[in-house]
Amino acid sequence: MMVPVRNKFSVGIDVGSDTLRAVALRHHGVKCEIIAAVESGRTPNHPHPTQLDVQRLVHAMERQGVRIHDAVIGAPSDRLMSSMIELPPRSSGAPIDSLAKAEIAKSIHGSFESYIWDLPESPRQKVTEYFAIAYSHEDADELLAPFEAEGITISAIEPELTALARVTGSNNRVVLDIGSRGARLYAYARSSVLFARCNPRVEISPDPTSIVRGFMGTIDYLVNRFPDLEDATVVVLGQPHLYEEVKQELLKEFDADVTNKLVVDLTSSSQLRNYSFDSRWASTIGLATRHAVKEVA
Repeated sequence: MMVPVRNKFSVGIDVGSDTLRAVALRHHGVKCEIIAAVESGRTPNHPHPTQLDVQRLVHAMERQGVRIHDAVIGAPSDRLMSSMIELPPRSSGAPIDSLAKAEIAKSIHGSFESYIWDLPESPRQKVTEYFAIAYSHEDADELLAPFEAEGITISAIEPELTALARVTGSNNRVVLDIGSRGARLYAYARSSVLFARCNPRVEISPDPTSIVRGFMGTIDYLVNRFPDLEDATVVVLGQPHLYEEVKQELLKEFDADVTNKLVVDLTSSSQLRNYSFDSRWASTIGLATRHAVKEVA
């Protein structure tokens, strides 16, 4: 019987607007060793990576001694639908998952995959809310095509918000990710997702003050809606050179712990020891640490 060859390591691939990033991790218990890492350019003005983009990535990984057989890939945030939905409480006996899919179908074209989280009740809320995400099959097929053409099996397409949940902690936290695709704000109560908001790149100012002010009202809303976030840590990811200024702007408005540290125990192979895996790599590393059966994809 022919048995498919699988990686002896895990690979995560993050799809940026201008780049593809990939890391290969070898797991040693709770520790992870980065054995290969690549950042390669993408063909401009294409909504999804081209086969040539994937070939560049594959060849660059091979030069570091890694042949990608299977990988987890990130669903681009600007293509992922997310929404808070008002529905009856589960205690009512209503078919919540079916009702949620019907609501999602009003906002997304064609067939899709979706997932919903039950949001905690709050004395400040008079309705029951759920947080939902969805990704269309059409987008998924277009995203998968160039990887499959290169013989790569994609074991999961995972949203960035769950990949980042694994590498930013297990406490209550707000994650502000300022990347080349734009800025994203995610909120978590321990392992549960509470909220996501994505501002496209065209809306993002290079000024850290403007970036923080653009999310101020949203953060105020989140603290009022979710009392657990009153003591939340703020994790700032994306562009390390902006971190200190963004941190200072946040501290002017909020009494909170602000950090840019990941909470995954990482080491690097000898060929990568001089390379700094900063917060730009958070999503990619999160994708590579995915455990099938336990996560959303």
